[in-house]
This record gives sequence, structure tokens and C-alpha cells, in this order.
Amino acid sequence: METFSLREDKIASLPAQPGVYLMKDGAGNILYVGKALSLRSRVRSYFQTSSDQPIKTRVLVSKVADFDYLITATEKEALILESNLIKKHKPRYNVNLKDDKHFLYLKFTVKEEFPRLIFVRRVEKGNALYFGPYASANAVRETLQIIHRLFPIRKCSQRIFKHRIRPCINYQLKRCLAPCCYEVDQEEYNKIVKKVLLFLRGQDRELISQLSAEMKEESKNLNFERAALIRDEVKAIEKTLEKQKIVSTRFIDQDVISYFRKDSQFEVFILFIRQGRMVGNQSFSFRNVELEAEEVISSFITQFYGEGKYIPDEVVIPLRLENQNLIKEYLSERKGKRIKISN
Repeated sequence: METFSLREDKIASLPAQPGVYLMKDGAGNILYVGKALSLRSRVRSYFQTSSDQPIKTRVLVSKVADFDYLITATEKEALILESNLIKKHKPRYNVNLKDDKHFLYLKFTVKEEFPRLIFVRRVEKGNALYFGPYASANAVRETLQIIHRLFPIRKCSQRIFKHRIRPCINYQLKRCLAPCCYEVDQEEYNKIVKKVLLFLRGQDRELISQLSAEMKEESKNLNFERAALIRDEVKAIEKTLEKQKIVSTRFIDQDVISYFRKDSQFEVFILFIRQGRMVGNQSFSFRNVELEAEEVISSFITQFYGEGKYIPDEVVIPLRLENQNLIKEYLSERKGKRIKISN
């Protein structure tokens, strides 16, 4: 990757290669960072006099005294570099996602011998299953409380788990099988893990059907106390699920993005839908936005799904983006599987 300091008369010598350009004012302050498949074509388009050019673009160009550019190997690399430079320099005419806090997720440590659920702020590849995001710590705690009340999975950390010599109170409350102290049947524990996964994934019918079959089997074997416990468990699950709102029958993970604009005020909204259920939402406010809506949404998506953010199976956006296929390819690569971006 190479960096050049340009004079205004060098526009014609710009390379027809992918890269990032940095528009500067007379004092050398970076006003705007953009990406391009062809730096020559993209930068030249700003300085061509045309009545079709948006007013916002004309305002930006009127303040540009110079610019630098960086050549990248691919357009995808330019996309990533653009996002990083926006975060670093916070240019006046770019949309900068200042609220860079990470949402909360439920992490199911399925690689551990006796998996547990914890909440985290970063998604790491390969070592666990993640559910969320949740917009608040209260939403995460409420979900954890429900699961711990319904399913006896362990709650203690690995450090405590390895050194505990007697069961905690959760064992007495029948909310944990105490694998820390007793020889717990691995197959039995795995059955509980599968039930938790069905619950988290919103697979209600499969979960209730499985529990109902277990209840009938226990009754058939005259284990009426155990059958009654399962019956109560089914009722508790059904009551919990009644409170959750189904907004899609496709039962996939989706983020639905929309926006509202009034003059230079720009608001972006996201609905988080997991397995057909809306689990949360978030809004982001931007002031003094001079960019077109398409560019705002494009920049927002690239920044929002940065390192450590969960990427759903589908991102629904309110308008078609010029670089939509590029963003889809980038997010698919980060997720490790093909995702869909739809309008």
C-alpha cells in the first residue's frame, strides 16, 4: 500500500486502481474519506462542474484544497481501510459511528465438557455459540434467569468449577446437576444442552414436543414425580414464550435497518430479529450530515459490523447501495458463511 501527497494539478495522473482518498482543507485537516474501485474516475467526478451534482457534494468540493490517496490491492481492502481511517480521523463530512460500544451477547461454551451460558461483549470465532445482541444488560440477565430457572446447566466459571469441593445452593434448588462435585452422566447433560439450544433458537415446537414425549415416557414407567416436574417445565416454557413477539415466520437471524432524515439530522434504526423473534433494537443519531442517504447507510454498515460484532444471516436495508455486493462479500467473509443483504 502506497501513500502520495498530491497537488491539485495531479488529478489527471491518478491511477485507475482501487484505493482510498482523503480530501483536505487549506489547513491540512481531513474533511472526507472515501473509497473507490478506480481512484482516477472517482476523484475526478468531484471536480467536474455539473448541475446534476448534489448540493452537498458541491459544498464539500468548495472546501477542498488538496487530497491524498492510498492504493490498495482490492476494492474490499479499500472498504476496510476507509472504515478504519474514518474511525481514526473522524472527518467532518463522514458519518462516524461514535457509539462504538459492543452489544451484549449470550455465549454458550459448547466446547467445554459441561457447557454454560455467560454474557460477553465480543464475538470470537470457533470456540462457542453466540445469541443476541441484547441492547441492555437487563435483557441479558432476564434471559439468563429464565434459562437457569428452566434448565439445570452449570453457572460457575471454569476456575471455580475446577476447585469446588461441595455443591453450591443451585444444586439444592435443583437448578444445577453439580458436575463440579458429582459424576454427572454426560449424555444426560448433553440432553439439557440441546434443550437450551432449542429454546435460544426459538424452536418452540421441537422443544415442547421433546419434553412432552419425555413426560409420557416417565408416566408410562410410573415415574409420576418426574413426569409432574416435566409438565411444570413445559408450562413455564409456554408462559415464557407467550411474552416473546414473533415478527417473522422465516426463523432466521436478521438485522433490519431503516433511517429517518430531516435536513442535516440523520437517525439510523436497527431491529434485531433472532429466529423470528425481535430481541432488541437500537438507534444512532448523526448531526450535520451532508452525505446522501446511500452513502450514510453504506458507511454505517461497514462500521457497525466491525471487529467483534455479530453478523446475522440477513441484513435488510432501506435502499439499494452502489457497493452492496462488495459489502455482502466482506460481511460473508467475516462471518465465515454466505449472508444476504436485501432491500
